[in-house]
Amino acid sequence: MTKVNLQFLDVGWGDAHLIRLPSGCLTLIDGGDGTVSPDQDHPVSWMDRQGIEHLDWLILTHIHEDHLNGLLDIARAKSVSKAVLPYEPFKLMPEKVIEQHGNDLTKRVYGMLTAYLELIHLLGQQGTEILWRNECGTSEQAVLWSEEGVSLTHLYPWAGDPLPAYETLLKSCEGDDLRALESFFDLSNDDSSVYRLSFTQDPDKSILFGGDQLEAGWERLAQRMDIQSWVWKVSHHGLPDGFNPRLISLIKPAHCIIPISADRSENLRPAWESLRSCTDAAFYVTGHTGGTNPQRIESESAIIEIGYGAKPSDPHK
Repeated sequence: MTKVNLQFLDVGWGDAHLIRLPSGCLTLIDGGDGTVSPDQDHPVSWMDRQGIEHLDWLILTHIHEDHLNGLLDIARAKSVSKAVLPYEPFKLMPEKVIEQHGNDLTKRVYGMLTAYLELIHLLGQQGTEILWRNECGTSEQAVLWSEEGVSLTHLYPWAGDPLPAYETLLKSCEGDDLRALESFFDLSNDDSSVYRLSFTQDPDKSILFGGDQLEAGWERLAQRMDIQSWVWKVSHHGLPDGFNPRLISLIKPAHCIIPISADRSENLRPAWESLRSCTDAAFYVTGHTGGTNPQRIESESAIIEIGYGAKPSDPHK
């Protein structure tokens, strides 16, 4: 049986996860912060190393630089058939308002939102079919694709789930409200998408992509459906608001993949060790830890590689 290949890239403090089906169909969930350096990877670099010029699905879970920026590079360098984006286009307040009255945070958020609108523009220019996330917001519409017994399903948010970041974004756009714009940064995680990869022939080995969703959203999702999964791409870089005993009890993972650089993981490791009392799951970080091979997990249906994957600076490239 030909297996699905998944690559959880080491993009530093950020997310970039690739799903490659036996047919060659390629899905990218988030793109990292766009940095190109010897210390971290980039989805464009990965595609170049594989000789791939086309992406079938591009998915953005929420608007933060460490998920968004690398997707801009993808849209400039590669062709994309379909994209799932969190919000339809909106009209930002005039830039001069930010320049005259904004602080560092409002300027940063304004830059993120401008980059998101640029992503929409770039994809539109190349003819990408864009699905707005609310189009996937019911059980009937939630399956993005299904091929030979493998499915990717949008689990959260669905219609009726709160979107506090989007609400504050609309408020800032309607009234030039700088304080609302500031609030968007922290609230964006609450709007983050959740996806699950599942296998008809291996139903106990599903893979859950948590974006940066926080505990309240997971609780809401768990009331709607069973979210137990074999592999969990941990939320919010393994911080306690996205990786804690309550969430482990809901998801019951056998493997936890944490998207974080090796150096920034050090301060969080004591908290992770405290979780050993409530789980036997194996923990992995995407950040490069000095080995020459990726960490690897395998099931009957999937091969998962985590982190190291011949960086652009390597002599093996």
